[in-house]
Amino acid sequence: MNGRRLLHLLLMLLLLYRGSYGVEVLEFQKDGEANMETVAEYGGRLDRSWKLQSLTLCARFQIFHMHGRGTFFQLWDRPDNLTSQLRGELWLDRVRSVIAHRWKFQQIKEKFRAYRWYHLCFTYNHMSSGYKIYIDGDLNYKTTYEVDRPVYGDTIRLGQGEQLEHSFSGALSQVNVWDHPLSADTIAEMATCKIDLKGNYISWDAGWTLFNVTSYTVSLKQFCHWTAKTTYFWFPETSRELATYVCEALGSHLPLPTTMDEVHSWYNISSATWPDEPSLCRDNFWASIDDMKEEGYWVTHYDQSPVAVNTWKDNEPNGIFFENCAEIEPTGLADIDCVTNKRCSVCKFSQIAFFSLLGICESELQNVHFKVSQDYMGHLLFRGYGEYQIHKEGEEWVWFNVKTTQTVARLDPQSPLGMPMGRRTWHLETSVCGQMSGTRTLCLTSCPDQSYTCDDATCIPLDSRCDRKYDCQDNSDETNCQLVKKPNDYRKDLVPRVSHKNNNKSLPVALNITIESINIDTTRMMMFVSYSLKMTWYDYRLMFLNLKLDDNLNVLSFEEMMSLWTPLVGFMNTKSSKLSVMDKETVLYLRRLQPHTHTDNSAPGEVTLYSGEENPLIISRVYFTDYICDFNLVLYPFDQQHCDMHLRIHSASKEYITIDETSTSAKYISSGLLLEYQLSQLTVHFDKSSKFSDVKVRIPLKRRVGYALTDIYIPSLVLLLISYLSLFFRPHIFEVRIMTTLTALLVMATLFSQVSSSLPKTSYFKMVDVWLLFCIVMSFLIIIFHVIIDLSIKDVTNPGSYPPSKVTKVIPLSDPGALSPTPTLNTSIITKIYNFPTKGYVSMAQYGIFSILVLFNLMYWSYIFG
Repeated sequence: MNGRRLLHLLLMLLLLYRGSYGVEVLEFQKDGEANMETVAEYGGRLDRSWKLQSLTLCARFQIFHMHGRGTFFQLWDRPDNLTSQLRGELWLDRVRSVIAHRWKFQQIKEKFRAYRWYHLCFTYNHMSSGYKIYIDGDLNYKTTYEVDRPVYGDTIRLGQGEQLEHSFSGALSQVNVWDHPLSADTIAEMATCKIDLKGNYISWDAGWTLFNVTSYTVSLKQFCHWTAKTTYFWFPETSRELATYVCEALGSHLPLPTTMDEVHSWYNISSATWPDEPSLCRDNFWASIDDMKEEGYWVTHYDQSPVAVNTWKDNEPNGIFFENCAEIEPTGLADIDCVTNKRCSVCKFSQIAFFSLLGICESELQNVHFKVSQDYMGHLLFRGYGEYQIHKEGEEWVWFNVKTTQTVARLDPQSPLGMPMGRRTWHLETSVCGQMSGTRTLCLTSCPDQSYTCDDATCIPLDSRCDRKYDCQDNSDETNCQLVKKPNDYRKDLVPRVSHKNNNKSLPVALNITIESINIDTTRMMMFVSYSLKMTWYDYRLMFLNLKLDDNLNVLSFEEMMSLWTPLVGFMNTKSSKLSVMDKETVLYLRRLQPHTHTDNSAPGEVTLYSGEENPLIISRVYFTDYICDFNLVLYPFDQQHCDMHLRIHSASKEYITIDETSTSAKYISSGLLLEYQLSQLTVHFDKSSKFSDVKVRIPLKRRVGYALTDIYIPSLVLLLISYLSLFFRPHIFEVRIMTTLTALLVMATLFSQVSSSLPKTSYFKMVDVWLLFCIVMSFLIIIFHVIIDLSIKDVTNPGSYPPSKVTKVIPLSDPGALSPTPTLNTSIITKIYNFPTKGYVSMAQYGIFSILVLFNLMYWSYIFG
């Protein structure tokens, strides 16, 4: 164990020693001229019998120029004439490794920039068929694919492919090949300059035979701590507006010294840069602050950030509102007039400034990207990675093709400030994007990825474009906010297909219904619904521009909406079968679900394109619709109903359009307690029986019985009980008993009439009708019993109706001597008359009515709740 630790320690010391000693770097075609003679051939031994099944290829590189592609590594076998056994190729936006004549492109996350060091590794594991790409130690891409052939060869060279435009222009170092896949941790340590691991198949230290290639040595850590040399672009005396524009357009700012040492340094830098031209600018440079908006409140001109300046000259600033700009003098800052004065300007760059020329329809980035340089004061040269450059000829800016020695276009002489940076008009002299002549708007920008270039060449975040607020200082970010790009053969009357790959499958359309309010009219059997209807579909024919994550920023204008195909939906169970409409209240917007596929290289700006096949269109509108319901009121008021919203897509038959069952939904967002009903969970039902695609949103309704109980059942039950209790009144008070029951009967009849008027007229009995009719019939039956009981009692007020033997003479105590007797009814006789048979009738009525009541209620409520 100790021996292994000692060996490991010695190995680490050796690596550190080698890293500090130096690593060889090879430079190819530094002048950018493509030729087939710049090549480095491997000096180590190659064994054709050593066949690689798994492998790792790593290299550290720096790009100078790009000719189509850069082939930095090639292994081939001459005896078998296999030229692509192992190859590494670079573009500005993608990489490719060729393994045994099989390859796979991979777009990189961030485009390569010239004059910057990168570390790249390809790994392949034949056991798992796993293929991975690492850039600067980070996994950029992984996939699986079968190679099924070994890698071998007898020749290795660097810097050349098989064609002139495949040659490599840049610097190479640490090119190594292993016969196994390296781990991610090992690759990360190599990328971060912690180790300098050599390949066991191809080793960088084995030596290279150089042909027109220069070589130098750097320390290992210099690759990872490499910083570009600070550069300065100088411009002679000019206006503050032009000085500000030039620095901002170049991706820099006017200087602002924060200490007196920095103030003095500008004079020293100028003297060192232009030692032979003392008449040129040595002091008095424009500074990047002003107090134009508020006197005495100094801010930077590029972001309006407040600045506490402590480098003013004595007695400065002293110009109040007459002098709102600042200049850098040898002894400090001073305020001066912004309009009438001209001063020198300088722009500082911590790294090389790179530019892109947008709107020229070039698919290869080497013809789009430029790097800017300065040979003398006021001069700018935009040299492309490929065959283009932009320079000034006399007083005119020219876009020139160095390969064909042709002028492509000339800058319009009326361009703002006479400079090419930003969005400018050019006069074409050769074909650009199929346009042979005339004027064309192009954009020369230094803005990085995920940025948008304003007309004045300043940069803002890409998502800030067309976000309904101004972000550019010239307000150009809220113009040309078109969202949809249609092909020339687009027709809005044709139903989109699913994709260009599957043109026979019907288009799925998702319907999403959000109900805001529901009102039920039971009498008319109508449902009044306020809801939002959204329809979602894809149209592969369309391309979308600069989509935002916020849907509200992807809303199409009314004109754009009316120019596109949209689904037409019919509301079937409505009067006259209403249809969906397209008007000013309709909103059509786009939803970004997938990242952009590519950019529009014909647009003079940063325009990202999103496929209509992967990002949907959504149309939304609020509707107020009266739906016809079919209620079964047999169990009213203890019924449970449902009412459907029947929707049908009318645009085409279901052979062309179907409803997307997995994405269609319906929801209710308000309170579930309505005036008469309580809502349950909405359900969606799909009807496939018709020619068209139909969907029904079923709204379950459970009636709230509180009203019926308090206004129908309890009052009617109380009245019925009153009628029943009249059977317990004394039999001989017939008028009281009959009036009580008749009054209850009349009230119940009135109640029945009111309830019937509030419900639809049906040919069948409702349970509430049964209840009220029962109450009325029972009251009428009680009246019959009262009559029977009364008839069973003799009218004692008529003595002639009784036998003489049963009449006694009653002499009032007040007149005992009265001669005329007054007939009266014997009390005992009355009792006997009441008991036989009146008492039997009363009892029969009491128990009979009670039994009927109990039996009916048992049957009634069992039927309802059973």
